[in-house]
Amino acid sequence: MRSDPDLAEDAAQGSEAAYAELVRRHQARVRGMARRLTGSASDGDDIAQITFLKAWQKIGTYTGGTFSAWICTICWREYLQARRKQKIEIEFDETAEIVPFMRTQSDEVGDQMDLTNALQKLTEAQRVCVTLCVAAGLSHREAADATGWPLGTVKSHVTRGVDALRKQLASSQVA
Repeated sequence: MRSDPDLAEDAAQGSEAAYAELVRRHQARVRGMARRLTGSASDGDDIAQITFLKAWQKIGTYTGGTFSAWICTICWREYLQARRKQKIEIEFDETAEIVPFMRTQSDEVGDQMDLTNALQKLTEAQRVCVTLCVAAGLSHREAADATGWPLGTVKSHVTRGVDALRKQLASSQVA
């Protein structure tokens, strides 16, 4: 089995097969990371696709280190770009009528928190660090390099984020 750096070198020389193997090896990690960052499967898949297109265009700039960290850094940057482009518009309809509703037992079952909801309740910095270090498997140093944040900041966000997730998931009885 060929190493990621060897495949990246061949891909930089134009080998689509080598790049396809890199995509196959890393697509689940990148998609999972993007989905967790965005909180949406479709938005995450869009960012993952852009990440792999950008990586193909820039494969010649890969200079070693773990390929996983390199591709996750690209994913992080694409997520930031997508977020910058979003314009949140909140419209308030003053003529809207507030209608109370009755909760049913099925609503209460639907209220059980899953991991995605728990991640969305973290601060953005905690969600990013937990996603990079726990979900994507980057080291604290690699996550710090990807985000541009100090190493100690990344470590504290991971620690606080994981602790908060444990509390949220335990309180909602989700294992």
